[in-house]
Amino acid sequence: MPRNSRRRRIMDDTMSDHIEEEEGDATTQRREVDAVDADEDGDEDRQTRPSRSRGESSSKKAAVESEHDDDAGEDDDATPAFDADALGNKPMSRHDGQKLQGMASDWNMIETHLRESAFSLLTEISTAVAEYADDGTATKELERLDVLMREIIDIDVEIKSHEQTLKDLHQQVLGGDEISNVLELYKTQTRDKLDDYRKRTSRQRYAKSESYVSFRQSIYEVQHPNEAMPPVVEFLPREEGDNSDDDDDDIQVGGVLQDLNCPITLTPLVDPQTSTICQHSFSAEAIKQVLGPNRFTKKKCPVSGCNQMICLNDLKPDKELERRVKAYQRRAQRREEEHDAEEIVE
Repeated sequence: MPRNSRRRRIMDDTMSDHIEEEEGDATTQRREVDAVDADEDGDEDRQTRPSRSRGESSSKKAAVESEHDDDAGEDDDATPAFDADALGNKPMSRHDGQKLQGMASDWNMIETHLRESAFSLLTEISTAVAEYADDGTATKELERLDVLMREIIDIDVEIKSHEQTLKDLHQQVLGGDEISNVLELYKTQTRDKLDDYRKRTSRQRYAKSESYVSFRQSIYEVQHPNEAMPPVVEFLPREEGDNSDDDDDDIQVGGVLQDLNCPITLTPLVDPQTSTICQHSFSAEAIKQVLGPNRFTKKKCPVSGCNQMICLNDLKPDKELERRVKAYQRRAQRREEEHDAEEIVE
């Protein structure tokens, strides 16, 4: 059975299980989170090192696929059937609507965990391959990792589709809509979202994905230091449905060289904080001194040319940017050491 069909059936059965139980527990979702935890713990035990990135990335992909197959078999046997008499054929109350909101939160928890673990780990492995592997090996392995990243993005979109459908149904209940066939609506609306996504080309799916852009940016910074990355569409094949260059203009992302220095101190970012208002990033201590102690007092962004008003409450820790700064510093130090060694030999 295709993996997409198995995954859809597992998620639909999850909804049935939630609605059937009076307290709306999240057993199935927790089992999926535990599976992600187990995978992450396994990666930590292996202590991923750059010199072993090729083998680890291949084995990780095989393990993830095997894990999906195993989980599908377990859920097919263990998930109870939907009890239509309990809730499915009668109008939902506001109390029932709260259960939908709780289920949406469970899906959000899974999506957050996926983003914080799988995306970060795969990006780190890819930059290590680009940095340490020889050119021939790196090219082949980076192509495999690129495919794996896109598959994970697809899973992330699927999880978000389930979450958004549950939120939409919850809002309908709060708005007074009479819903008596919630399971069918859940399946149909989620399926419609996924069908729409799957009809898109690779460029339409990934060129505006922040996760994919960050993934490609991290690799490009290793292979082409101090150069602006070209638009992401150049890394994605043109497919039927990518009709014209005008369409590509709508999804051009790239061509910008991000400054890894703090615009206040003009030194490398330390504990970077990124504004959710204007997306500018600063060293934590430097921006705190500029904005003052009150978290809600707005001041003009200190970046030249930016007229946005920001406050401390608008700033969020940027772990991905921090990783990139440290990786850049590590590469710069290694190049300097190699240069010094060459001078000694001469």
